[in-house]
Amino acid sequence: MRAIAEYIMRGRKEAIIVATVSAAIPMMYWVSAAAVTLVVLRKGWTQGLALLFWAVLPAGVWWVIRNDPTPMLVILGSTVLAHVLRTTVSWVYTLFAGVLLGLILSWFLPLLLPDVLAAFVSMGNEFLDQIAAQTGSQITEKLKEILPGMFSGVLSAAHVLSIVGSVILGRWWQSLLFNPGGFKTEFQQLILPKTVAVPVFFVMAFGGEVNPAMLGWVPVLGIPFVVAGIALIHGIVALKKLSLHWLVAFYVSMFFVGPYLTLLLILLASLDSIFDFRRRIKP
Repeated sequence: MRAIAEYIMRGRKEAIIVATVSAAIPMMYWVSAAAVTLVVLRKGWTQGLALLFWAVLPAGVWWVIRNDPTPMLVILGSTVLAHVLRTTVSWVYTLFAGVLLGLILSWFLPLLLPDVLAAFVSMGNEFLDQIAAQTGSQITEKLKEILPGMFSGVLSAAHVLSIVGSVILGRWWQSLLFNPGGFKTEFQQLILPKTVAVPVFFVMAFGGEVNPAMLGWVPVLGIPFVVAGIALIHGIVALKKLSLHWLVAFYVSMFFVGPYLTLLLILLASLDSIFDFRRRIKP
């Protein structure tokens, strides 16, 4: 990965090659997004926009030919968050800017990906019909009404995760080349301020009781908490000087019990915003 970053920083032509080729290859658009992120973080908004122009060309072709706007959305979103990170020098602002992007996307994805959303809703309705047939419950009809909003939120969260992941990769590249260890330190110290984390946590936990439509916000609102929770795990491992096998075990468990571990990370990040566990742990 370092070789890719060095090649991008070699010159404008090299950066264009990486951004356009990776955007044209299926499922490699995140590399293009990370390349634009690296240029924005290192050289500024103006040069980043110049590279963005070349990156969105193949992404636009994917949108037209395959009706897939995801590469375009991820590359554009990563560029915006990279600018936020460069301007604010704050991962908290950057993550919640990603939440704002996700909430906006949740409104437009039904228009951009109607077939994908319809397929998810159809599967959800079939599952609810099976439950209703077995239990005779009528609550499934109410759940069917909010399924489109919920799945729109899930799709939006998936896009935001790709965007945030690309920005993280671009920032790691920048640290690797120009500030070794810088990203590691700032990521391990990431903590959400309680003035924001606590209200958002209560919206996720109880917003659906106030308005069922708010359930669609939960996947997007949870992203900063998941990232902060992962940062907490990394910070504790570093403070206690534990073996990297602990991190390997953590990410393996994410693969097998992802949904349950995600809920735990959200809870840990919320509590960490109040108690600051890393400050209390002895090295």
